[in-house]
Amino acid sequence: MNRSIFASIKSPLLWLFIGGFVLAFSAVIGRWLITTTQQSQCLFPLAFYDIKSEREWVLTQGIYRSYRDGFSQGHLSYLGTLSRFKDGQLTAPLTPIHRAVWFNGEFNHNLLKITVTQHSRGLGDKSRDEDVQKYVFPHWQAGDVSVIALYLFNGRVLASGTESVARNVCIR
Repeated sequence: MNRSIFASIKSPLLWLFIGGFVLAFSAVIGRWLITTTQQSQCLFPLAFYDIKSEREWVLTQGIYRSYRDGFSQGHLSYLGTLSRFKDGQLTAPLTPIHRAVWFNGEFNHNLLKITVTQHSRGLGDKSRDEDVQKYVFPHWQAGDVSVIALYLFNGRVLASGTESVARNVCIR
């Protein structure tokens, strides 16, 4: 056996290099496993009533879809309608809503701080910006920040909402 090869095997610098390589490789594989096991899309229907008086109300109903675009980026789209009622009768034609917001997120325990980076109007959208901001995306202007809580039920169901109430549930 060649003595120079045998001597290099005993070298602490070689073992430090190999250990660092294995650690870095393990970290890359671990992050890949964590992000690929997360669901990349979630959808949830929601109906929201804004009761103005006993005789007048607004109904917003549709489906939110959330997408994970990266480890800390994503977007949320909404496809639905807005209806205005007075005395139980529809006062105007249904208003189609098709909007989306893109965001960057930061995690702190189970809280997700979302900063909106952009928003868009989708094909067929006939809604007013004021209605979208009031009923669909309260934080939708670039730079707006909101904080939501994330809950994991039984290791399978992801829910989000305010810091104390889970409002949207995504079943895996």
